[in-house]
Amino acid sequence: MPKVLVTGGKGFLGSHIVSRLSANGETVKILAHPRGKDKQSQNTIESNTIWGDIRDCQAVEKAVEGVDSIIHVVSNFRRGGSDKKEAYAVNVEGTKNVLEAAKKYGVQHLIHCSTIGVHGTVLEIPANENTPFNPTDLYQETKLIAEKLVCDFHKQTGLPTTVIRPISLFGPGDIRMLKLFRLIKKGRFVIIGDGKVLFHPSYVDDVVSGFTLCLNNEKAIGEAFIIGGEGYLTLNELCQIIADELNVKPPQMKIPITPVLELATACEKICEPFGIQPPLHRRRVSFFQNNRAFSIEKVKSVLGYKPQYSIKEGIQKTIHWYKSHGWL
Repeated sequence: MPKVLVTGGKGFLGSHIVSRLSANGETVKILAHPRGKDKQSQNTIESNTIWGDIRDCQAVEKAVEGVDSIIHVVSNFRRGGSDKKEAYAVNVEGTKNVLEAAKKYGVQHLIHCSTIGVHGTVLEIPANENTPFNPTDLYQETKLIAEKLVCDFHKQTGLPTTVIRPISLFGPGDIRMLKLFRLIKKGRFVIIGDGKVLFHPSYVDDVVSGFTLCLNNEKAIGEAFIIGGEGYLTLNELCQIIADELNVKPPQMKIPITPVLELATACEKICEPFGIQPPLHRRRVSFFQNNRAFSIEKVKSVLGYKPQYSIKEGIQKTIHWYKSHGWL
C-alpha cells in the first residue's frame, strides 16, 4: 500500500494532515522532532513515527526510506530576530535533506509547505501566485529560499514536486491565535495602528483539503498554489466577529504603530548578541502592519478546490475547541 511521510506530523498543521490522510485510508509515516512531552514518547511504541531532526541527514533518510510521497511541513516558525542560524538550518538545509532523500529513494511526489509570507506585505490586493516576492523578515526570507530550492530541484532532477503556500491558519489545535481570543474576551486587546490592515484567516480543515487534493495529482506537479479560505477582512472586522462570538465588546484601544515598531527593533538588537528570544519583535508587529489578502482562484480552477468554512464558522469551531480544553 502506498505510504505518505509527513515531516512535522506532530505540529498543528502536520497533525491535521496526518489525521485526514489516516481517515482517508492512507498509510502514514511521521518525522517529528521531540520537544517537551514528546521526549517521553520516544520510549513508547509508535511504529509510524521517526523521532529525529530535519537537520540530521540520517534521520531524514530513515524517515523517507520506503515511502511513496512526502508532505514536508517542518519549519522554523514564528521566532524573533535572534535565530538566523537555526532558521537557515531548519528551513533551508532541512529542505535540502528532504529533497536529496526523496531523490535517493525514488519518491513519487513531494509536496513542500511554503508560506504566503514569501509575498510579505502584499504588493497587490488580492495577491496571487505570480505576485512579486516581498519577504520582510528572516522566516519569510528562508522559506522563500527553500521554495526556490524545491522548484529548481524539480527542474534539474525531474523529482515531482508541488509547492503550497497556506494562508494564515487557525482552528482546533492552534495555540498561536489563543492569545488574541483571550485578550478580546478580557477586553484587553490593543490594536496597534488603525486596524484597517487586511487579514486572511483560513480554517485548518480547508487548508488540509488543499494538501490532500494536491497529493499524487498530476495537475499539481511543478505548480505552486496559494491555499486558504474564500475571503479576507480588516483586523477591525476580525476582532468584531471574535467579540460577537464571545459576547463581549470589540477592542476599543488603539495606539500608533511607529513607536511600537521602533521598540521591537531595539529589542531585537539588544537580545540578538546574547541569543535571547526578544519579548517584542518586528515579526509580531507585522500582524498589525502588513496586508494579507490573497486570491485562491488558481487552485480552484486547476484542481477544483472549494473551501467549506466561512471565517465566522471557523471562529465558532475554534472557540468551541478552546472552551472544551478550558483555555477560554
